[in-house]
Amino acid sequence: MTRPEQGRWAARAAAAWHSPTLTTWASMAVRFSALLLVLPLALTRFSAAEVAVWQLFATVLMLMALLDFGLAPTFARMLALARGDRGGHRPTVGDAARLLASLRWLYVRVAIAIVLLFAAVGSVALSGPIGQLAQPSQGWWSWALVLATSGATLLGQGYASALIGMDRTALLRRWEALCGLGQIATSVAVLAAGGGLVALVGSYQAWAVFNAWRNRRLLAALHPELFACPPARDRAVLAAVWPVAWRSGLGVLASHGLIHVSGLVYAQLRPAAEVAAYLLALRFAMAVSQLAQAPFYTKLPQLATLHAGGREAEKIALAQRGMRQALWVYAAGAAAVALAVEPALAVLGSETPFVDGRFWAALALAFFVERYGAMHLQLYSLTNRIVWHIASGVTGVLLCLLVVPLHAVAGPLALPLAMLLAHAVFYAPYSVRLSLRQIGRGWLAFERSAAIPPALAMAAATAFALIAPPWAGAGLR
Repeated sequence: MTRPEQGRWAARAAAAWHSPTLTTWASMAVRFSALLLVLPLALTRFSAAEVAVWQLFATVLMLMALLDFGLAPTFARMLALARGDRGGHRPTVGDAARLLASLRWLYVRVAIAIVLLFAAVGSVALSGPIGQLAQPSQGWWSWALVLATSGATLLGQGYASALIGMDRTALLRRWEALCGLGQIATSVAVLAAGGGLVALVGSYQAWAVFNAWRNRRLLAALHPELFACPPARDRAVLAAVWPVAWRSGLGVLASHGLIHVSGLVYAQLRPAAEVAAYLLALRFAMAVSQLAQAPFYTKLPQLATLHAGGREAEKIALAQRGMRQALWVYAAGAAAVALAVEPALAVLGSETPFVDGRFWAALALAFFVERYGAMHLQLYSLTNRIVWHIASGVTGVLLCLLVVPLHAVAGPLALPLAMLLAHAVFYAPYSVRLSLRQIGRGWLAFERSAAIPPALAMAAATAFALIAPPWAGAGLR
């Protein structure tokens, strides 16, 4: 290889190393690898009841992360806007140090409140599924570990948002990928050695606590100036942050929160095998959705900076490219799950079934429409006018209203169909209308190079699954 070729390869490697999108994909790929490496071992070594409880713990942890009432994305956006002060566009609140001081003060209190809430409500919701275990005491000890460590992980979430706001996404994701590999290796070792539910939960949560500590250390090392102010209640900052944050948080809870809560509700009503099948499908759908976030969400700090600097044309082009890539990634991921999961479970001899093809098609299409609307909602939120509580609140009410009548005609398919209809009827149209009106673009002009091609591919794949599903499915039908 010649010197110029070596130089080009070195430049490409350096670009990939510092790319927020590629490093986020690497982090998410590691998380997805946990589904491919840890989950199969758990499915072969754990009973359906143990798998259901383990996945319910993951659901609870995700609900805890959502209950920060939108503080993480709000602080990240405000820090990015503060960095993007250009041409007289002043930040909404004071300097970044004051923002971080308020974040640190507020997050401690929010984390304590969330842990206490789930210690009470979560214990009641988990009592039924844990009672189905052969050794319920193992389930309760595992739940105690989750509660004991979740406060620290919530604080780590706050520091991660600060790193993203300071445009350190690539570094954060590289560390997440590295620690994720350690988490997978530890979990595989625990299961291979015959460890039970307590050991598996303990290994996961130990890494989660380490991740939280690492996020703080990274921020302090890279931006020591942000720690110039001690944690304190800054009335001016909170007055600017809270109205935006609670709207964001309520919106997230009304959409993703309802989806996660559905697993806890389902666990009270159905046998452990059906609960495990539903949670397994939900986990794959969310994993594919998260994987598809990388091409767009990693661009949010840059989009915020462009917006603050009044560089509209560059912002629109970047948003179109990110949306197009995200939706293609989602469509490919949903197809891969449809083709691979059921055969893989059969080869493993898993006691936990998977949902049938029609259920997965409806669920995957519902998450596709949600992802499309969510990206437009994020684009509109760059204006710092937050309407998440309206978009997701109305969508959540529609979902609840649709589930009961749909259940009478569609059975277990009622939930994904209600999700699909609620997002297609209100969430996506509402979000897209606001976004495109704000940037001054027509729907066809914007979407023909953003959403239309992957949407057509997704519709064709869904139609094929409904006509000739790739598997019969032993779970929900």
